[in-house]
Amino acid sequence: MAQISPKLALTYFTEISAGSAVPLDLDDLMNMVNLRRHNHVVIGDIALRCYKNKSKWTYDERDIRRAAQAFADFRLDVDDVVEVRLPAYRDHDERDSEDWGRADWRQSIASWMFWQARRKHQEGRSYEEWNDSWKRIGVSGLPGELTWNEFVGARTGIRLRENIANTRPLELMTFSGGSMFLPRAYAELLDRWEQVQEDLVAGARICKGCGGQGPRWGSWRTPSTVGYVTLCPPCSGAAFQRYTGHLRGVLYDSPRVRGIRADSYLCRLCAETRASVWDHCHDHGFLRGPLCGSCNTFEGKSSPHSFLEGKEGAVLHLLECRGCLERRTLPGRYYVAIAQKHLEATEYHHHRSRRCRRQMWVTYVELAHGAHLFELKCLWHSQTWTKDVPVPDTFALVRDFVDQALTEALPDPVVPAARAESDTTLLA
Repeated sequence: MAQISPKLALTYFTEISAGSAVPLDLDDLMNMVNLRRHNHVVIGDIALRCYKNKSKWTYDERDIRRAAQAFADFRLDVDDVVEVRLPAYRDHDERDSEDWGRADWRQSIASWMFWQARRKHQEGRSYEEWNDSWKRIGVSGLPGELTWNEFVGARTGIRLRENIANTRPLELMTFSGGSMFLPRAYAELLDRWEQVQEDLVAGARICKGCGGQGPRWGSWRTPSTVGYVTLCPPCSGAAFQRYTGHLRGVLYDSPRVRGIRADSYLCRLCAETRASVWDHCHDHGFLRGPLCGSCNTFEGKSSPHSFLEGKEGAVLHLLECRGCLERRTLPGRYYVAIAQKHLEATEYHHHRSRRCRRQMWVTYVELAHGAHLFELKCLWHSQTWTKDVPVPDTFALVRDFVDQALTEALPDPVVPAARAESDTTLLA
C-alpha cells in the first residue's frame, strides 16, 4: 500500500478528475474536517480512509486514483432533472439531539436559504420591527422576501457556504416557476452520500471496549497512534490513568515533564478522552495538566469568554497553574472576558424612566489611556453607549472572580495570599 500525503492526494485527484461533470470542491482532502468523527473524507458517495503513521495523516494512493477516476467517468444528463423539495423551517429546540450533525443535503440547502432570508429581513430594520415572516415561504417560492439571484449571489465564492459532499450543488441547481431542480444523477449521488456518512458515523459510535453506543458528535473518540478510536468514559477511565495533580507547580519545560507522556492519562478537563498534550500557563510557565486535543484547542484558540462559559471546571483548570493560584489571577488574555461578564451582569439603561431588564449586548472595543473600552447595546430599545473599565478595576474583577470560583469549589478554601504588589503589566 503506497501512502501519500494529503497535498499529493489533492494533486492526483485534481488532475485525474479534471473535467468531471460534478463540480468538485476538494479542499477537504487537505483539511480532513471529519477525522475525529470517523477517520474518513467522503467525496460524493466515496469514503476515503485516512491513515495515521508517525503522527502524520496519509491516504492510500490507490484509493485516491480510483475515486478520482470514478468522478472523471461520472455521467450527468442536465436535462433529466428532479424537483428538490426542501423541509420546512424548524427552530433549534424543535430538533431531536439525534438530528444534529446528520447528513441531510436538503436540510443543508434549506438552512442556507432561511439564514439568507433572515439576514435580508433584519437588514435596515430596528429590532422592534423584526418578526418571523422570513420563516415562511413567500410568493417567489423561497423563504420570506428572498429572491433566487440574491440567494445564489450571497452563497457563491465562500467554500463552506456552498459545499455538500465536497461538491457544489448550487452550480447544478436551477430555479423555475417557484421550484428548484437538480440533475437526477447528482441528486441520487447526494442521497448515497447521506447513507455513506450515516454508516461511517454509526460504526464510529461503538465503544471498542464494551460495545456501547456513543453520541453522534464523537465525544467518545480518542486519539491513538493509528488514528481515532472510540472509548466510552468508563472504558477510557479503565484504559488511562487519572491525573492526580502530582506535577502541580512544575514548570512546563522541566525535564521531569518531558519524561512523562501525557497520553498515558485521561483528559483532566473533559474526563472522557485520552489526553494528548501537557497544557501549561503561557504567562507563568507552570504545568496545568494533561488535555485531549479538543480541550487543548478549545482553551488555546476559542475566545476566552467561550472557554469560561462553555467548559465546566474551566476556571479551576486554569488555576492549576501555581503562579495564577498564588496571585489569585488568570492568564492575561482572560481579563477582558471577565470584565465583559461583569458588565453583562450589572449594566443597564433607562427606557421611558424605567430600568430596562433586558441583558445588554457587550462588545470589547480597545485598550486606551489605561482603561478597557466596551460598547454596550440594548437590542430591544436600539440604545448604544460605551463604558470604560480602568485597568486596576479589571484586575480587581479578576481577583474577585477567582475568589468566587475557589469559594464555590471548596467549603473552606485555602486561598493563597496575594502578592503585595499586583503585576499590572498583565492587564495590558
